[in-house]
Amino acid sequence: MDRTFFELQEILKEPGCFLCRLEEAHTRKFFETLFYEFVTDWGVRERIRSGGFCKTHAQKLFALRPSILGIGIVYQDLLHRYLLGETPQTESCLVCKDWKERHAHITHLLATRLEELAPFWGEETFVCLHHLAQFSEPLRTRLENATRKALERIARNLSSFLEKFDYHQSGLPIEPQEARSWQEAMEFFTGGLMGNKKS
Repeated sequence: MDRTFFELQEILKEPGCFLCRLEEAHTRKFFETLFYEFVTDWGVRERIRSGGFCKTHAQKLFALRPSILGIGIVYQDLLHRYLLGETPQTESCLVCKDWKERHAHITHLLATRLEELAPFWGEETFVCLHHLAQFSEPLRTRLENATRKALERIARNLSSFLEKFDYHQSGLPIEPQEARSWQEAMEFFTGGLMGNKKS
């Protein structure tokens, strides 16, 4: 069996956009592996020199900072190349290329095995607008239908959350799914996780 298939089974149980979670985990693992194990590998360094990182992944690298020494080594190379007249082609971002391959595999699994994955789909699991736009028909419609059900539940949770701020409702406990509903609504429209932990 495919390891990604089992990953999908687990991540589909969690609220929010499962593709945002997978992409975030992929980026983190990619950077950790790169900067802890391969930063001194000549072939890898040469591939980075040709493209550097796109703006999004450079910002994520800055936020994660897996190894400041490794980042310094990589950017020393990039600066040196730039000063010699070579401009990095950011469309060659290694992280983007690697995620594109992974995304193609995930898309294949969703297209061919969605029925097997459906029982794992959580009540508040969805695909954000950013990721929905990356699918073609008929898979997109199938994912939109599953997403709509989750969004209806999130909308109810958000309404309940907001009602509990009314002074008539003061004292009523706010449930965890209500507390995270506003973040899930933001995540659906913007893509990307709104934080490491939802609360």
